[in-house]
Amino acid sequence: MAAYRPILAAATHITRRAARRRFSIISSLLLFSLLFPIFLYLLLGNVLASDPRLVPHAIRNAQSVLFITAHSDDGSLFFGPSILQSWGRKHVNRYVLVLSSGENSETNRLETKASCDQYSIPDKKCLILENKDLQAHRPWDEQLIQRILERHVTKWNVDLIITFDAYGISSHDENHVALSNSVQRFSNLHDHHNPVAYALQTKSMFRAYLSLLDLVPTSVPFTFRILQAMFLSVPEGYQTSLDGKIAIPPPKDGDVYGDKALIVTSWSRHVKAQEALRKHASESSWNRVLYSSLSRYMWFNDLRRM
Repeated sequence: MAAYRPILAAATHITRRAARRRFSIISSLLLFSLLFPIFLYLLLGNVLASDPRLVPHAIRNAQSVLFITAHSDDGSLFFGPSILQSWGRKHVNRYVLVLSSGENSETNRLETKASCDQYSIPDKKCLILENKDLQAHRPWDEQLIQRILERHVTKWNVDLIITFDAYGISSHDENHVALSNSVQRFSNLHDHHNPVAYALQTKSMFRAYLSLLDLVPTSVPFTFRILQAMFLSVPEGYQTSLDGKIAIPPPKDGDVYGDKALIVTSWSRHVKAQEALRKHASESSWNRVLYSSLSRYMWFNDLRRM
């Protein structure tokens, strides 16, 4: 038995070293998985926040932007980063058009106006419709939505529309889907005359609550563009007017980066988006507080051209 003791001691020593090494590797991987999303957020939300390879020409140079949503709190829940993308640029007109005020209409109207005010959107540019045919408990007429959209696009001289994609963030909400279908059809019917339209991309419920962690998989389709933005200068023809008052035409051969956008909000703007969401006090609940901190849509918007 004594002859085996050195072997047992050596085996125990090796096992302990392997366990410590495995723990060290796991700890390093966990630390990296936490720090890398933060690094990516600081890079995309500050250094590259307006780079034309991540935020296309149509979004950066828009003079009149329409955010069209189905319900009163949709803007604050999902579109905060996009709404705040042009925040502080006084020459840019931002409009919020809500198709339905809901059952508690007066309260929803006041809260939506307060939320718009947090985004520095004037009262006259924040419109909540009262239409008996656009109520949450009944299917929406997509042709009616198209007519409403066309009327306000003309009235406000809109050159950029941002709304839901075909899955409507929450696929069970038929109103979101009807709105997306209407904007898509509107864009297809008047392709060369209508404003550019972008749709917010729907992700799974699991990813929706990953907060900044989801910025890593979201950035994968933008990897080459991010590397270009980090190491190469802005291509000729993709600049933005310094004073913002002069609309720069798109590149001669079209915007090769115009198919998608990744808008990451800075910390100060994220706080402002949270404040805007809190204005919908009648919908306040513990899961809203959780959503405000953890939802990916409060931190960044992944858009695709419709």
